[in-house]
Formats: sequence, structure tokens, C-alpha cells
Amino acid sequence: MCRKQITFSVMLLLTVTIILTTSCNIDEDDPKQVINKTPLFGPQEYEQDELEQFTSPLYLTIIIHTEEDISKCKNPKARIPDYDGNEELTLHFTNAMREFAEMVASHNAKINFGTDWTYSNAIELYDPTFYTDLEAMGHEIDAHAHESCILYHEVREDIVDAGGTPTKVASGMTEGDIYDQMEYFDKYYPEFELLWGVALAEHTAGEETSGWVWRPSRDNWLEHDPEGKYIHIGHGEYANSIEYIQNSVDNIKPNYINTYAVFTNPREFLAAPGTPGIPDEWTAETDSYDYWEKRIEWWDQFLTELDDMEDVEYASLTDIANTFLENEDNLDFDYDTENHPRSDSPGPSRQIKAGYP
Repeated sequence: MCRKQITFSVMLLLTVTIILTTSCNIDEDDPKQVINKTPLFGPQEYEQDELEQFTSPLYLTIIIHTEEDISKCKNPKARIPDYDGNEELTLHFTNAMREFAEMVASHNAKINFGTDWTYSNAIELYDPTFYTDLEAMGHEIDAHAHESCILYHEVREDIVDAGGTPTKVASGMTEGDIYDQMEYFDKYYPEFELLWGVALAEHTAGEETSGWVWRPSRDNWLEHDPEGKYIHIGHGEYANSIEYIQNSVDNIKPNYINTYAVFTNPREFLAAPGTPGIPDEWTAETDSYDYWEKRIEWWDQFLTELDDMEDVEYASLTDIANTFLENEDNLDFDYDTENHPRSDSPGPSRQIKAGYP
């Protein structure tokens, strides 16, 4: 009996040693291991008494999303470029995005480039340094998915296969499916920890437009759960407008992490008519704001105005999450979840109303 107990103890010690050794044996040069095994933003233990006065600036992020160009892995989508089926088309958009990213970096601003699976396939096929080029400028690559046939973790793997190092951001959820998605993300945690862009389908009127950060509850995602695994980063009114951003600055909340996002996508940066290999639908006259150089000029002027705006600070989504984590014990989450702000019109209409060309 005594011998069995000793033998069992030795075996238990060896097992624990093996587990500890294995868990610590991470190849720091292998991004797949590092990004998949390192929790960055998990719930912290805080003792919150009386809050000290804390006021963040308005953290502003530039968001780019690419959508899958085929639905349910078989039906081509209208109004989405055939990224992984047309090399000339892909190279036009990636070259335009590089120029855009360089201009954004010159303002010390940050892009979160959220990409679906067919775009990553195209990068792997036609432009394998695209993701690393953007990362070298200080921008981030996120998994963006609507899961018509490819799941988030597969979208994330496609980014790695295409040479990128994805963040822990997941974007593309609807308000109705966020609960199921959090259960799904649990299987891959901590690959996904940051949730962004929770919306209504087709960005219809009435979608949530809060401009702050919290940990969504499993029962009511608008409610903060201090034990929650995930961090939701609000995008605010989500319109490319100095006026809207100034309004957000004027309404900065003390003891909140205040956030705002502006948005574009590659489809807005069209080629000149007659460009070899580019279908006519992806071209625009060179004096139009839809032409890629004119579009970049508009954004350059827009960011120049933002550069000098008081209480606006450029930040990536990872930067914002880290700031949230550093100040979480001193933030106020005692808000009425029934009174979250909501849009009064669909997303495209809001952009037009805001004056975005």
C-alpha cells in the first residue's frame, strides 16, 4: 500500500513536470504559437472602491474591412471584387491600400485591417508581403468574418498562411449572434479576445453606436461583466466626419475609455478606366472621389484636420484594449443598458449625411 502511494506520487510529479515543461516550451519565433497561447486581455482581479477621476481622450481608429467575394463557398457576390480570381485586380487594390497605409502612418494614425478569407487567399497567391508591409508601418491585421461557410478561426489561419500576424480581434458579428459567437470563441480562446463592430445585418437603422469599452455579459451583451473574457470596443457613430468626431469629443465621458472609428474599404479606391485586367465596374474617372488617388487625397486632408483636434488620439484596437486593461479598476460601468445610443439611419446613409464622398 505504501509502495503504491509512493509510486503514484512520483507519477503525479512527473506528469505535472511534463505539463509545465510543455506549456512553457513556446517557440517565440513561431507567430502561430505565440498569438494562440498568450492571453493579453483576460479578466483581472480588482477591488473597486470609490473611483478616482479619470478622463481618456477620444481614441480614434481607422478601420478597413474586406468581405468574402463568394457566398456559401459557391455563389459569387455582387459588388465584391474577385480578389482570389483576378491577379491584376488584387494588385491594384493592394497597391492602393499600401499607398493609403503609408499616408495614414505619416499622420501617426493606426489602421485595423479586418480581412475575410478570399482576400487572404489572394494575398497568398499574388502579393505575399502585403500583410507584413502593413504591419511594418504599425498597422494591425484582424480576422473579419460573416461565416457564410468559413469560420473565424479558419479566417485567422488564412491570415497566418498569407504571412500576417493576426490580432486577437474578431469583427463582423450581428447583435443577435454575439452570444453564440462568444460560446464559439471559447473553444479558441485566447486567439479571440477583442470584439469589434457588432452591428445589425446590412447596417440597418437602429444599430448600437456606443463609443466606449466594456466586457459583454453572456446574458445581455450591452451590460458589463467584470468576469467576462472578452472586451467589446465601441465604434461610436461610425461616420467619416469631423463634425461627428467633434461631437464625440464634446461628449467625452469621465471614467470611460472613449472610442470612435472611421471606416473605408478597398472597393472605394478604384482604378482608372481602361486599366489592363480591371473590369469596368472597378474603375472610375480620375477626377472622381472614387478614383484611388483622389480618395487618398480626401483622407489625407481629413486626417490633417484631425491631427490638430484637441482630445483626439490615434490608436489601434490593441492599443485601446491595453489602455482599458491598465485603467479597468478605475472605470465606470454603471450605465443604463437600455439607453445605449442607436443610429437613426442605415450605415451608407449615415456616411452620406456626414458628408463623406
